[in-house]
Amino acid sequence: MKNTIEDMIKKHASNMPDKLAIATMNGELTYSELMDGMKMTACFLKSIGIKKSDCIVLSALPEKEYFMVYFALHLLGGICVPIAINAKKDLVNHIAESTNAKYIFSDKDLKCDYAKTIEYNEIYSNSEDGFRFEQNILADDIADIIYTTGTTGLAKGVLLIYENLEAGAHNIINAVDMQEDEIILAPLPLNHSNALGTMRASMYRGVSLIVHDGFTNIKNMEDRINKFQCTAFSGAPAALKILDKVTRGHMERILGDMRYVEIGTAPMDIELKKKSMLALPNTRLLINYGATEAHRAVYMDLNEHPDKLKSIGKPVKNMNVRIIDDSNQVIESSENNIGRLVICGKTCMKGYWNAPDLSEQVLVSGGLATSDLAYIDEDGFIFLVGRANDVINIGGKKVSPFEIEDALMTHDKISDCACIPVKDRNGILGSVPIMYIVRKKGVNIEENELKNYLLEKLETYKVPVEFIEIGELPKNYVGKLDRELLKSIWEKQKEEV
Repeated sequence: MKNTIEDMIKKHASNMPDKLAIATMNGELTYSELMDGMKMTACFLKSIGIKKSDCIVLSALPEKEYFMVYFALHLLGGICVPIAINAKKDLVNHIAESTNAKYIFSDKDLKCDYAKTIEYNEIYSNSEDGFRFEQNILADDIADIIYTTGTTGLAKGVLLIYENLEAGAHNIINAVDMQEDEIILAPLPLNHSNALGTMRASMYRGVSLIVHDGFTNIKNMEDRINKFQCTAFSGAPAALKILDKVTRGHMERILGDMRYVEIGTAPMDIELKKKSMLALPNTRLLINYGATEAHRAVYMDLNEHPDKLKSIGKPVKNMNVRIIDDSNQVIESSENNIGRLVICGKTCMKGYWNAPDLSEQVLVSGGLATSDLAYIDEDGFIFLVGRANDVINIGGKKVSPFEIEDALMTHDKISDCACIPVKDRNGILGSVPIMYIVRKKGVNIEENELKNYLLEKLETYKVPVEFIEIGELPKNYVGKLDRELLKSIWEKQKEEV
């Protein structure tokens, strides 16, 4: 490990003190102001007894104080545990208890049963005189614990060491070709892996990060882009969908001057990719793929490879991928021979907090075994088929829900859709696909029309046996489809019938 993120902030504060580091929802910080704030905050943290390896829970507010506490805690060798600003009390209690957290920093008293809440505005400006910038940190020390629910629904703490954070920053900087004058808008929740990765990479490179509170208020987003003259955008597919809808297909009005637009956190459907490419011909459109457990490991440049739009791309420099079978053996994969995708490289987590058995299950074959089924084509491009528990086994034939959804999304009356497996009521095929659909406003659509449309594009057995209209598909806080909740909705509807 060459430098921590905090080492680089110190360097930037010395070399370009007046450069904008972070613009938050409650103010702006130059690199010198960020460094001074980190040192004063570190003094405060020491004064309340925080020391190396202590876990501190941070409510991820898009405000200056969150960043100063995050980096200050690292100065002391403490462990940051970011949580969503709207995290429920049960989850806060679970995280605080399992990490033995001493404190929770938030904008309000979370009334946690296991840790004292300190409101961000209670942090007093203790003098940094005499503060020694000696982190005494090893590459293998734990820096962050990021909680992720995963497919089990149980909150798991992902252990990220300092080497992970530095390697992840390098991956992003190299993949997007981050320039020294970059000004990046990031409308993502700051407890999420994607936003944290962008934040760390920005501070490591010494560029300006513009934080925005979500992506639903397009007018405010546009105002911040114009105010700071942003050159790059890092967000979720949902943000592009909203932009496309609000601008009536002219998202170039807002993103047209960007050098690059980086999209992650959730799959991006083919039609949205095509729309974005058409609207932003002079902007690099980058899709990233990774996991909380392994940062961003794979990138796809849509403009460079318009013939591979269904692929997630290739591994970035210093990362590798492989495909394994059910016995964790590496296989030569193909479209007809799929397996679990394994990510290999220095960004892979140390393990799950207090869960050695679970860690052993996923840290296999020299890397992190994801829940994604995939194959690698003859050109080295990776194609996801679906998550292990989402793939539909129709009479022994494995079918990706992505394939069926992509086909239906080309219908001009469909706004959104999601395919899930359900038990074959005839007891013959095991599982069959059904499709939840969101139709465009002002149009009517019949089930037979959709079935006939898909019969022209897919094999008969892949066509959903039922189409169910829904007002809106369930999504999580970063806009990713919640298939497990959709399955629960189906089970509840079936019981009511």
